[in-house]
Amino acid sequence: MKKNIIISVSICIAVLLGSCVTKQKYNELQNQYKKCQADLTFANSENVDYSNAKKQLTAQVEALTKESEQLKKDTLSLSRRLRQSERDLAKATKDYDDLLKDFTRLNANNQSQMNDLLSNIDRYKDELSAKEKLLNAQQDSLDQAKVELAVKEARLLDMQNILNQKDAEVKALKDKVTAALKGFEGSGLNVYEKDGKVYVSMEDKLLFPSASWELNAQGLNAIKKLASVLENEKDIFVLIEGHTDNVPFRGNGQVKDNWDLSVMRATSVVEAVLQNGNIEPVRLSASGRSEYLPIDSDNTPEARAKNRRTEIILTPNLDQLFQLIQNN
Repeated sequence: MKKNIIISVSICIAVLLGSCVTKQKYNELQNQYKKCQADLTFANSENVDYSNAKKQLTAQVEALTKESEQLKKDTLSLSRRLRQSERDLAKATKDYDDLLKDFTRLNANNQSQMNDLLSNIDRYKDELSAKEKLLNAQQDSLDQAKVELAVKEARLLDMQNILNQKDAEVKALKDKVTAALKGFEGSGLNVYEKDGKVYVSMEDKLLFPSASWELNAQGLNAIKKLASVLENEKDIFVLIEGHTDNVPFRGNGQVKDNWDLSVMRATSVVEAVLQNGNIEPVRLSASGRSEYLPIDSDNTPEARAKNRRTEIILTPNLDQLFQLIQNN
């Protein structure tokens, strides 16, 4: 699965490089993009599994520790009993020697008592030996559990540090984009974080004339400012999605419907970003979503205006996190 995550990300990047896509290619693109999202969710899920494993190991360590303490107490008790038995044996032997001189007839009884004491001492020694072996085995298990717990904690800490770093980078990127596009507030612009990514959503009134895919002056200015930020963010991948409302587009020539229009608008934004910033083309991709991913399902002029938008999705490079998962 870990290798599949890397392969999935590679496939997503390779497929997303296409600028204009057919409906079939778009479906493939959408499935592969969703799989990338699922892989990322799996990475976060695995992070949760590591946390649960840590809790289980900690509980096991605590149980083993309690059992070890009880074994130590039992061993100490047996040692005391053994020493007492040895003292009893010494006293019995002395009494036996004294009584042997005067009461020969009691020799058999004294011999039986001594044999019983010797038998008890042997039994206590066997019990003590068994307890010591069990204690050593439990100590080995405890040591092994501590080692495994330390390894899990180190891996979990590494993953958490990477996730924290990515969260900080995403927040910093959002702040930079927001600052760069501050002058376009109230013009159909929305910058927000979602699923570890930064979304720059621009309504069509900010970018394009009606039924057109040519950027207007205001839209081009906004794209230039965004490109200046992306130029310095070398590890950010950029997906540009075009969205339309549900009113059929009556076009002609190369643009025949809303699918074509959404793709052409996304492609126009990609070309504007490349023309106004020193950005490697491999980092960018364009996608048309037509009318099928609305943000407002109401069939009103206001809802349709919201749905006519271009979303620029900024995704941080997760290769380091995927590599850590693969190595583990």
